[in-house]
Amino acid sequence: MLRTGIWKLGLAAGLIALSGCHSMSWPDMWPFPDHERTTFLTPAMRVDTIRQLAAQADQTNSPGQRELTDQLARQIQIEPDALVRKAIIKAMAEFQTPLAQQVLEAGLNDNDMAVRIAACQSLGKRGDAQSVDSLAKSLRDDREIDVRLAAAKALGNIKTPESEKALIIALDDRDPAMQYVGVESMKSITGEDYGGDVKVWRQVAAGEAPPHAKAPSIATRLRGLSPF
Repeated sequence: MLRTGIWKLGLAAGLIALSGCHSMSWPDMWPFPDHERTTFLTPAMRVDTIRQLAAQADQTNSPGQRELTDQLARQIQIEPDALVRKAIIKAMAEFQTPLAQQVLEAGLNDNDMAVRIAACQSLGKRGDAQSVDSLAKSLRDDREIDVRLAAAKALGNIKTPESEKALIIALDDRDPAMQYVGVESMKSITGEDYGGDVKVWRQVAAGEAPPHAKAPSIATRLRGLSPF
């Protein structure tokens, strides 16, 4: 069951605060029903409409853009189809409104794994520093390894000391795949390459003095010069 409490509590304040110019009566509209009905006839039609809305994103926080994200936020709260919710999450990544950020962070708590992964990817695409805490929580607490991997990868797109610290969770994980993503994300954040030694990267993530990068071997340099 979708954690509707988180969706409602997380988005209600944003919808009300950002929609003061609407003629609708918010008390009459809230709370939304839990996935009982939808605005459009079929999932495919709803996804198509969502994509059309996403195509109107212009990377501003204008009244028109806030209206579009309001519409998407209302839809995701009554949407029973996970594929459509995933489409809404992807669409929200295109908008630069405060409500879009709230919807994406709420998406990390969806009951469907694919939606949570899409939320991680979308937050990583935005690269907003305020997403670090939410992504770190998913990295630490999500029950699915694929979601946790997506959260670790997304953190690599947010180049802050807080992101580095959050990735300690991935570097300490026993799963080699998680360690690998943690190392790659650290490389992305720091712009450095200290090889694949997880202990070294954990040292860097903890804010300790990084070691000198190892010079490439002669064989590696020769391979780089070879035309074959």
